[in-house]
Amino acid sequence: MRNAVRALKAMIAIGLAMVVVAPAAHANILDAIVVAHRGATTSTTAEGTMPAYQYAVRHHADYLDGDIQWAKDGADADTVGAIVINHDATLNRTTNCSGYVRDWLWSAIYEKCRTDIGKQRLIRVVDLLKYGNSVGKKFTLEIKPTSITNAQAKQLWNQIKRSPVQLEASTGRLGALEKVKSLDAADPYYKISYARVTSGGGGWPSVSELKKTSNIVHAHMSIPATVMSTYKAGGMKVFLFTAKNESDYEKMAKLNPYGVVVDDVGRFQRWRDAQG
Repeated sequence: MRNAVRALKAMIAIGLAMVVVAPAAHANILDAIVVAHRGATTSTTAEGTMPAYQYAVRHHADYLDGDIQWAKDGADADTVGAIVINHDATLNRTTNCSGYVRDWLWSAIYEKCRTDIGKQRLIRVVDLLKYGNSVGKKFTLEIKPTSITNAQAKQLWNQIKRSPVQLEASTGRLGALEKVKSLDAADPYYKISYARVTSGGGGWPSVSELKKTSNIVHAHMSIPATVMSTYKAGGMKVFLFTAKNESDYEKMAKLNPYGVVVDDVGRFQRWRDAQG
């Protein structure tokens, strides 16, 4: 009888342990920083628009993410061309307009271009920063042109230096990033943070290579677990991109990232709430 009781107690203990341990499989991702990829992409909300960022804020994103392009020089307030939030070099994929962003005046983009989803306007970096600062959010901004002029670097630096911005660049855009970093280094009052973006194409960069930019890396979620472990052991803060659905969330959770980049923050938060 005593043996039966002991066995029963052991089974209960194991069951309780499983209840406690099960959520711990996602313990880190439950605390991970959440980056709203281009604000949000939903059936009614177009990426890189003010409604997208408002959606992200409503669903408690930590960072508002955007890609930056330069519009055409002209009579706009920015004499070297307004800095526009847009992932692609062209307007073709997401709007009713076509052609390169750099060939359009911002005033024309604002007046004529609407997104295919929701018929929403594109916005500028200054618009995103003004909104995000008003609601206490941080930002990740990725430089998309492969090169920028000194005037563009100064323009960008002046716009972002008073905000909690993490400026990002992939390998082919590090030269552009360095132009901004040099202005940052020379300024005694303002400092922003930097991140390297990598999809692992051509091999995953070493920790020493990544640290030439900073100790922050945005890595594609296809990163091997061994590389992820090496990065974390080397003191890197790893953000994984880009999760679109619950399957992606599960994959990211197994890697225990510092932060996650997700297309739909509301969907991710619902999944995360269900884990606890």
